Amino acid sequence: MTQGALDTIVAAMPDLAEKERKIAAFIQVSPQKVLHLNISELARQAGTSPAAVVRFCKHIGAGKYADFKIWLAKDVYQGWGEKYLPDLELESQTPGARALHDMTEAVRRTMGALAQTLDPKVVEEAAERIRTAGMVAIFGIGASGLVALDLHQKLTRIGIPSSYLFDTHAQIAAACSLRPQDIAFIISYSGETNEMIEVAAQAKARGTFLIAMTMTGPNRLRDHSDLIFEIPSVERIYRSAAELSRISQLAAIDILFNVLISHDLDSAIAALERSMQATHRF
Repeated sequence: MTQGALDTIVAAMPDLAEKERKIAAFIQVSPQKVLHLNISELARQAGTSPAAVVRFCKHIGAGKYADFKIWLAKDVYQGWGEKYLPDLELESQTPGARALHDMTEAVRRTMGALAQTLDPKVVEEAAERIRTAGMVAIFGIGASGLVALDLHQKLTRIGIPSSYLFDTHAQIAAACSLRPQDIAFIISYSGETNEMIEVAAQAKARGTFLIAMTMTGPNRLRDHSDLIFEIPSVERIYRSAAELSRISQLAAIDILFNVLISHDLDSAIAALERSMQATHRF
């Protein structure tokens, strides 16, 4: 498939069956929209059937519909790397029962993948370094920022000094003030967010030990890091929402938290009791 998908569709139009031409016409008018649609939704919007979509893909030499979408994405997003191409399967009027089944199955697969990528020895070393650090500065934006906030809240509850700032520029400024006795904990699924790369560069310039939570595979954040929490590559970087990547990150934080508590159980219980009593008086 050296030729572009859209050029191939234009060339194939005279030889397509009527239903296949409807699909081809819809794709030509709305190629970017098609990248968000699963096979059933494309068939519905083009006024055909899923079987016709399958025949169309085979007719133009794309093989499976998923392969066709990647081929089309390379046309629509020329110059983008493979992991930045959309991998979306949206559908109108999805029943609640199906959404529940699909998501629980996806989470089950994601947790299985996390068990394979996350090294227990990395968790234990991270816990030990965090316990003895002067302060743990936590960084992350977007969906990863929610995970960073969760880690900050957990460390605060058990009395470990930590910081997290919502503003991106404030995070970069905080990185400029790190010390060698501190820990920088950067959370970035892609490992390519420019702001987090700047945070990492500033942390390393200060001599600060850097822990990164990021997806498997090469990325710029890994190059700056001393210790890496490997998160499975369960979603492309371009996605409808950071669902599975966020869930796997939060699970990794919970794993780290449990190890931290176990290292000093008496102190952790006392800190948890104090915060519970103080926040439930009202």
